[in-house]
This record gives sequence, structure tokens and C-alpha cells, in this order.
Amino acid sequence: MGYSKFGFLKSADRNIRRLIVTSIRSDLYRRMIELLVQARKDVGVTQVELGKRLGLRQTFVSKVELGERRLDAAEFIIMCRAVPVDPYSLMLKAEESMN
Repeated sequence: MGYSKFGFLKSADRNIRRLIVTSIRSDLYRRMIELLVQARKDVGVTQVELGKRLGLRQTFVSKVELGERRLDAAEFIIMCRAVPVDPYSLMLKAEESMN
């Protein structure tokens, strides 16, 4: 990788790395959300009900499920617990399905 005289990655190298890492993370994240949606449906919880359990509106749940809003790690755990589904098991299953 090319470094400037200040030790920073050149912008082209940063952009390439960002695309690679973002792509991997995005695919895994999308799979985690797909599994979360499936778990919600499997237990018969609607978006409206999940929103109520979270103390949020149905539109929040919808935006998460459509990929319009990303969850941070804590939000993901809280949402999993509200379904209920074990967040760790869901993450492992998502990761395994990527291979």
C-alpha cells in the first residue's frame, strides 16, 4: 500500500480497502437482518408488535428490515431479544451461510 510522507494511506488505497471491507460487512449484515426477519416471522411477531416491544414505531422496524436504517451492535442485541432470538446464534448462522 502506498503511504504519503505523513504515514497516511493514499486516498486511492483507502477507497479500495473501504470498498472491500464495506462489501464484506454489508453482505454479512444483510444476512443477519434476513435471519432476524425470518425469526420474527417464525414466531408470529408482526412489525407493529415488535415496534411496541421496543417502544418504537413500526416504521423503525420496517426501515431496519428494508436496509434503510442500520443497527449498531447494542440495537441489534435489543431487537433480537425482543423477537426473541439469541443474537449470538443468529450471528453465527449468518456467518456460516456466507461460506
